[in-house]
Amino acid sequence: MTNTRTVRGKVFLKMNMKTLLKRLIFYWISSFVLATLMYFILWLIMPQHYVFGVLYRMFVYHVEFPLQYIAIPCFIYGIIATLLADKFSNKNIPGQILLTIIIIVSTILLSSPFGGALWHYHDMKAGHFPSNWVSKMLGEGFTWGLELGWLIIGLSIPYNIIGSITCFFLTKKGVELYNSTNQ
Repeated sequence: MTNTRTVRGKVFLKMNMKTLLKRLIFYWISSFVLATLMYFILWLIMPQHYVFGVLYRMFVYHVEFPLQYIAIPCFIYGIIATLLADKFSNKNIPGQILLTIIIIVSTILLSSPFGGALWHYHDMKAGHFPSNWVSKMLGEGFTWGLELGWLIIGLSIPYNIIGSITCFFLTKKGVELYNSTNQ
């Protein structure tokens, strides 16, 4: 009896891990492709090509290197969406919308420090290289990312609105394609 349960548990875990990996890769690749595509479409039509929000007197490294700043939240979104996909599949539409909001807020909170660190890295590459570069990049970068990342995302209209809607449908599609109970 115990051996049968152990074997079944290992098979289920293996199937579940395979499903989770497929779902994670789907979320990473599709979110990055869609976010990049939408960025360049908006870049063509936005005034001065500013798709991302810009603060007064801010160096616009996120405008200069957009794909790097797009990759960070897509990576974090992929992890969070993968972890919450089964909960998402069990909810009705209002519950799915609420869970999408949780995914978006979590993605912003977790990716902003890394975006801040990347901004400091680009700032150092531009010639602002201090002697304490590691503590500056990690300490100030993470802090500034948490303090200002949400504001920059909030100012990135219509990119952030389109991204939020896409997040809902992309999470839903990942659940439909890789439902762990069907595999």
